[in-house]
Amino acid sequence: MKKLLSVILCLALVCGTFCFAGAEGEKIVFCVNIQPQLPLEFWESIAARYKAANPGVEVEIIGNPSSNETLFVYEKNLLATDQFPDVMVMQNPADFVPSGALLAFEDGELDYLTDPEVGKIGGKQYVANYKKQIIGVFYNKDMFAANGIEVPNTWDELVAACDKLLAAGIQPIAQGLKDGWPQAQLANMFAGTDLLAKDPHWGAKRNANEVKFNNPDLVKGMQKYQTLCTKYSGDNITGITYTQMLELFFTGKAAMLPIGSWVNAEVAKGEQDFEVGWFPIPGDENANVVSVFVNEGLSIGAQTKYPEICKDFIRFFFTDKETYSEFLKSEQLFATTKESVEYDMIPLRKNMEEQIASMQEVEGFESMTGDDAFLPGLKDYFTNKLTQNIALGADVEAELNAFDAEWELANEALEDAQ
Repeated sequence: MKKLLSVILCLALVCGTFCFAGAEGEKIVFCVNIQPQLPLEFWESIAARYKAANPGVEVEIIGNPSSNETLFVYEKNLLATDQFPDVMVMQNPADFVPSGALLAFEDGELDYLTDPEVGKIGGKQYVANYKKQIIGVFYNKDMFAANGIEVPNTWDELVAACDKLLAAGIQPIAQGLKDGWPQAQLANMFAGTDLLAKDPHWGAKRNANEVKFNNPDLVKGMQKYQTLCTKYSGDNITGITYTQMLELFFTGKAAMLPIGSWVNAEVAKGEQDFEVGWFPIPGDENANVVSVFVNEGLSIGAQTKYPEICKDFIRFFFTDKETYSEFLKSEQLFATTKESVEYDMIPLRKNMEEQIASMQEVEGFESMTGDDAFLPGLKDYFTNKLTQNIALGADVEAELNAFDAEWELANEALEDAQ
């Protein structure tokens, strides 16, 4: 009887306080994305909280060792060297699923999420999406007002605003290519507004080879992207880093910053001497489309010896209020859980949520999820080749033709692997 009561008590602890009755010395390795808003110390604090609630389970934190090696590349290298982690921050599941590297969640295991279906690949879920971010244009309200500029509601109005700023001796757009990724956010917006708004699941059609990258809607969107980069982003776009983009905007040297909502973390510091606003990239007729990122979350390595501990750890991440609240606060993120989570939210972040409530949401083009996701390798090509070449003035149709050729290569490689 005493033995039965002990078992019941342990089960109660598992359900009520996240206590996982693991054997002494069990350890999982958690691979994280180390960045300024989420430093190593943040991830270590999660491991410490989990261990406090789960005696006997160790969580070792590893992460991309430098800004020169992205998390995606780091995890690819870990997989190739048989060091793949048990749990990891995952940004590109479509690049890992074909090789069988990720463990699929069973139905019902992600019941704490608002939409556990988002991003399924082949009907299976491999990622517990832990945040939603939106991309759009942060702008200097004071600068706009001083130059008689209203928030643009169409593409023509955006161009007119840029021309007016340029005439006043002000750089309209803060943009840079040196770090190799920020420019892709601007390209994503135009692809979303001009292409995905008409067909949100266009990505699945491309993967089925029913459509091409070189099509009128994407050509138009990339030409708009090219215009902002070549005409309104200053003379040294190739030498500008992401940090310098932020500096240009927050010191009042550029009027607009097209980037993701994570920049709210910079706004929250309150170091700028002007009021910051936000608007979505407008289309030809309106500004009712917003691109969102739902491509990042937590995954489990298929090789793990402790799948149940890994699932319990992920559930802890989302359901421990202190952990998830601090995570959301770091970049003023949009939650993905059924249960609302409070955190100290700046007014601009609240305003953004109000604005997008009536907008059509589409996924960030190069970060589409599930069956819409780019084939393995194409996300990297989009970021490091296509958008960079177009930003420097290359012929848009020729670049999209080259992207179609890359799709053929990626598809052949995928078929060979299968």
